[in-house]
Amino acid sequence: MGKFTCALFLSSYVLTLAACGGVKLIEVQKSTAALNLSPKQREIVEPKIEFITDIVEDYNFEKDELELAYQRYRSEASLPRLSRYEGGGRRTRRQVFREQNALRTKIRAFARQRQDYIKEITNLIQEIRAILTPRQLTTLEEIELPKLKLPSILRRSRYNDFLYVPGTRIGSPRDF
Repeated sequence: MGKFTCALFLSSYVLTLAACGGVKLIEVQKSTAALNLSPKQREIVEPKIEFITDIVEDYNFEKDELELAYQRYRSEASLPRLSRYEGGGRRTRRQVFREQNALRTKIRAFARQRQDYIKEITNLIQEIRAILTPRQLTTLEEIELPKLKLPSILRRSRYNDFLYVPGTRIGSPRDF
């Protein structure tokens, strides 16, 4: 009888792991089904998972908004300078500096907000872990937790180290 229960436990564990392979925590129905929650646990855990989902959606919206602001800034900066007779106004250095400062402020605020979101998600996951049984905890480890990916403008590029080589002159348009 002991071998039978051990085999049954092992097969249920394997099925649970197989079921959790593609489950993400932010998918409320799938993650609660994979965790096999009791009704009392479900009442506590589901609102927390929904709150985590809202945080991830807010973060993705803000990330897209920041990338759009950066693209707008880059496109304005790359426009050719037109004289006042060609329909272009004079952009003073102060205007350019203000635009750069506004973008820097947005980026810094975004980075601070991202850290706050990460802390909030970590606290919610710890609260969820406190409620779960040891068997459910092993299943939770298999579920994919949300990741707040940095936007491409804030990620370090591999080739940035080669943009400036110390001891060499930086190229200018007069070189060509």
